Amino acid sequence: MRYETSAFAATGGTRAPDVMHGMATFTLAAAETESSVTRLLEQALTAAETDLATTRACVARVAALLERESAPAVAPRRRTGAGLAPWQARRVAAHVEENLGFPITIDQLAAIAGLSSSYFCRAFKDSFGDPPHAYIMRRRVERAQSLMLQTREPLSQIALACGLSDQAHLCNLFRRLVGQSPSHWRRARWQEA
Repeated sequence: MRYETSAFAATGGTRAPDVMHGMATFTLAAAETESSVTRLLEQALTAAETDLATTRACVARVAALLERESAPAVAPRRRTGAGLAPWQARRVAAHVEENLGFPITIDQLAAIAGLSSSYFCRAFKDSFGDPPHAYIMRRRVERAQSLMLQTREPLSQIALACGLSDQAHLCNLFRRLVGQSPSHWRRARWQEA
């Protein structure tokens, strides 16, 4: 059994376009929820003057009912087995680590995992938490941090050793990911040591 509310009846017989656009159809479950909410709110109002605990309990139940009703009717479909297999993740991560100083393409990584590029990107993000490009850039910055602490090479050389085009690329990426310039970060670490 379905109960329908019409914008025509709700507006006293007028057909406002905005109201018509927002017309809703309620199921029997929604009508039952509405009566439950009304009953609980009436209890809360009655108890509000004397019993604060009952009032809070009623309001909490109303919130729970409304939250349940506002939840999607169908849970979002989760992909099963969407991430990379452990062996794929190990091989891809090892390839990235070994080749940080060189260009790394999605096609190369997908071939290592034996997947199409589009599926690989989704599976990679499910496994590593970042898309492949973001992961590679983060690893390059981490490698740069390591080199800045271990050597006194200029930032331009460190940028090239990490597969970045130049010092400006390193500085922009470093500032975005770390929150400060590489030279400031390096100076602060040297002063700590």
